Amino acid sequence: MSSVINDTLLAIKAVFEAGVNIFNGGRAVDSSNPLPISQPDGLTVSGTVTSAASLVLFTTSMLNYESITVQVTSAGTSCTIAYETSDDNTTWYSSGGMIVTNTGQNSPVTTSTTVAFYQFPRKGLYFRARVSTYGSGTVSVVGTLSKVPVQQSSVTYILGSVTEGGGLIPNIVPTGIEARTTNKSFVSNATNTRPIATVDGRQITRLNSIPENEWRYAASSGGITNTSDNVLIAAAGAGIKNYLTGLSVANASATATEVVVKDGSTVIWRSYVAANLPLKDIPFPTPLQSTANAALNVACITTGTQTYISAQGYKAP
Repeated sequence: MSSVINDTLLAIKAVFEAGVNIFNGGRAVDSSNPLPISQPDGLTVSGTVTSAASLVLFTTSMLNYESITVQVTSAGTSCTIAYETSDDNTTWYSSGGMIVTNTGQNSPVTTSTTVAFYQFPRKGLYFRARVSTYGSGTVSVVGTLSKVPVQQSSVTYILGSVTEGGGLIPNIVPTGIEARTTNKSFVSNATNTRPIATVDGRQITRLNSIPENEWRYAASSGGITNTSDNVLIAAAGAGIKNYLTGLSVANASATATEVVVKDGSTVIWRSYVAANLPLKDIPFPTPLQSTANAALNVACITTGTQTYISAQGYKAP
């Protein structure tokens, strides 16, 4: 009985000495089957190019790593470094990374031409830095692999564009306001248009006008003494209307009169002006407007008054 036990123990001892795990059916550890070793964090790679003969600075596996930083310590002269990734180590694609000084305003880059420091996320099994254009001098880089994913600040910009005058597009986000010193081409009803501003970026909200399109009329010397039409503002051109935002009136005579504002020859506003009326301001919160390409005129209905009228407004479609 004891010999059987001894034989069994000897057999077990032999199996362990052979390096075989009898419980899991393993195989012996040797040069072709080494024990697994954890990849070190912070493994470095580097490369230098001094001529156009060999342009790959380094190629490294990203297995077990999540990111790599690449510091360009020497950029050469008129040289471009391309950063690329691949799964088969044969066909390579551009890989975008971010400069480490980014605080949210930088865009990813796939190439560089100056001394700089970048961080790239793992996108394929392999990563390489290559001099895609060589001019002269020495190009040197140092890369450090990390098990930590890329962590970069970012700012999201919402961009949008639309062809002015095209059909309405929902959820348009304007990307800017157009500065104007002249009329822009206007669009038809229910189509997109850009907001406008003065040349220093002040958005136009007052009466939908830019200062260059505002007009003013000063009373003539001696005032109005007849019933003739007095042109406040001449016709503004095809498709453009004249808008009256306010006027002031005074009567220096002992004769009262009515005063009218005309769209061309059509009366669109009328008021009574008493004798010896002191200066009176009359605003139009909703501006009076002419038809397109028509003058705004003012006239007294009674002859013999001495009526002073001044006015202001703007031109717009």
